Amino acid sequence: MPIKYVLPPEWEWPITIALFLAGLAAGTYSVMGLIHFAGDKRDEPVLYRLGFIPMPIMIVVPLLLIYDLGQQGRFLNLLIKSPGAPERGGPLMFNANSPMNWGSWAMVIFAGFAALAFADSLHQSGRIRLGWLVPIAHSKILLAIGEFFAMVVSGYSGVLIAVTNQGVWSDTWLMGGLFICFSELSGMAVAAIVCDRMGAVHTAAAVRRALFTFAAISAVFLVLFLGGLATQQDGSLAALIASLHELVGVAFWVGAVGLALLVPLVMLAPRPIVRVPNGSLALIGVLVLVGVLAFRYAMFFSAISFVQS
Repeated sequence: MPIKYVLPPEWEWPITIALFLAGLAAGTYSVMGLIHFAGDKRDEPVLYRLGFIPMPIMIVVPLLLIYDLGQQGRFLNLLIKSPGAPERGGPLMFNANSPMNWGSWAMVIFAGFAALAFADSLHQSGRIRLGWLVPIAHSKILLAIGEFFAMVVSGYSGVLIAVTNQGVWSDTWLMGGLFICFSELSGMAVAAIVCDRMGAVHTAAAVRRALFTFAAISAVFLVLFLGGLATQQDGSLAALIASLHELVGVAFWVGAVGLALLVPLVMLAPRPIVRVPNGSLALIGVLVLVGVLAFRYAMFFSAISFVQS
């Protein structure tokens, strides 16, 4: 007989929104990096508009995390050694065995790359002259490092909840990859909105193809993930896809599957099943973002439904 925890995990909306926003910022930066590496001059207006997005989001994320923790010191203790931990050498707190700890450091480092992209976009838009910054911001090596930390930020929350061993999260080795997929999907959705609003026809065509591809890859990972849950024989699959507690099942099917995956797969296929009118790419992007948020919600709150089932 499977053992369940007596008390449900204390997940609330602030932590859900914070990690959704962190994934959104990381996904947007990743898409920006892909455009950089593609090197097509016609994509540059969208590229530099995307550069404005990650940094403001990464300012909001720690505020939400501090609010969720209840005390400012708790968040700082993830980065700076507490007087209560004299066994740790040096002034900084780092524990490679703690996803929460190395994930927090990844967000701090990634925020630096997001700030660099923001400054570069300010220069490219003509608001501030920072010509000396261009070789640094456009360095392929630094961009690749920034892409790496964006990927870590995207996946770390999935790894974190997978190792907490709380019901639906236990033994789900694909969780980190699944979170990366949905973060990249959210970044491409932001690019779709920006392209549509700017009337960037050339970039929009590439984003349409990429959004379909990212949705297809995410769908494959999701199927593999659900298959892994099905083998556990402990009710964790039902807690995610069929529970009406906190509307988890509804959020999963309508949001994560319907909006995040089926909308781009159906509407942006090479041979569209549904004809999409011009100017609808932004709407598709918004629907995908809502679906990615629903995915995050379902993954977090399914543990509560698992305990209470």
